[in-house]
Amino acid sequence: MRKQTVRRRIFLSNALMVLVTLVLFLLINAVVIKVYSESIERELENSMGIVMDEDDMEDMIEGFTIRRNEFILLFLLDGLLCIVVLFLVSQIFTRRLAGHIMEPLIALSDGAERIRNHDLTQDISYSGDMEFENVCHSFNEMREAILEGQEQNQKYEKARTDMIAGISHDMRTPLTAIRGTIKALLDGVASMPEQQKKFLGIAYRRTGDMDVLLNQLFYVSKLETGNMPLTLDTIEISDFINNYVKGKRELWENEQVEVTADTKEITGCVSVDVEQLQRVFDNLLENSRKYGGVTPLRVRIILERMGKRFSICFSDNGVGVAEEKLPYIFDEFYRVDESRNQKEGNGLGLYIVKYLIEAMGGCVRAENAGGLHIFMEMREEEQDAK
Repeated sequence: MRKQTVRRRIFLSNALMVLVTLVLFLLINAVVIKVYSESIERELENSMGIVMDEDDMEDMIEGFTIRRNEFILLFLLDGLLCIVVLFLVSQIFTRRLAGHIMEPLIALSDGAERIRNHDLTQDISYSGDMEFENVCHSFNEMREAILEGQEQNQKYEKARTDMIAGISHDMRTPLTAIRGTIKALLDGVASMPEQQKKFLGIAYRRTGDMDVLLNQLFYVSKLETGNMPLTLDTIEISDFINNYVKGKRELWENEQVEVTADTKEITGCVSVDVEQLQRVFDNLLENSRKYGGVTPLRVRIILERMGKRFSICFSDNGVGVAEEKLPYIFDEFYRVDESRNQKEGNGLGLYIVKYLIEAMGGCVRAENAGGLHIFMEMREEEQDAK
């Protein structure tokens, strides 16, 4: 069964409208004719009462008959002419209306065909009826959303490809070291107990590097799948910073890393997940240790108040980051050293920092100022610290 088209539907609707109008017109005029005929007949009957000769009577009857026949013929011709004119006018207006309707439909069809052919760069351009403009605008928004999704997917796929290459590199380094150490022990290179202990210590540290990498990957997977819910508590932020720095000083007492806190005697509370904020600080500190590039490394954690918000700045005296790469350091799997030949890393640490800070209602940014400075802003809470 052939489907109904818009053009045909409009034509049939207009044609039906015209036919109904004409039928009514014909009925009305039929009544008029009947009334007119009856009036002529009454006039003829009245004339019958007048005394006249036979010839005059015949002439009068013939005259009435001619007038009636002429009127009927004229009426029929008029009706036929009206039908023809109305059909022609209906056809003209139908074509015009169909053209207005088909223009946006053709544009939408062409746009859908472009999308089917993976061309997402061209908008539908239409200006006319408000309803069709809204439909075309929605179509353009859909196209933009699909394009953004594709670009995001391409970016994500590239990141995953880079991640696979990066993991292969990062896993190969400790695995090679462990394998070399074990082979050295098997070959009897380290025959003295002290040497064996040293080799085993190297292998053990390398397994720790692998464990850190796998834990970070597992952690990111839990974040992105929503399996890492945050448990928010209200804490006093300056106490948290001072206690964190104190713990790191004790842990790194013999390392060439100096960690200091400058809370400026500021007090106030923030709502955070304490465990995840600890992870944020650890990732920032580890990032400075890996990429600072100076000895000794000095890291300062500075607390400042900004109205109803707190700003926590992690600053180091390292080499910083190239300005053109600074906007991307929080992207997933992004590494400043793209060749991966100078520093080990997987590009997940700062991504986790940004994800967690934003999940706790804050924001994060970075800048160069005699080293890398990373700023975290968090909203102050009015409740008392728990």
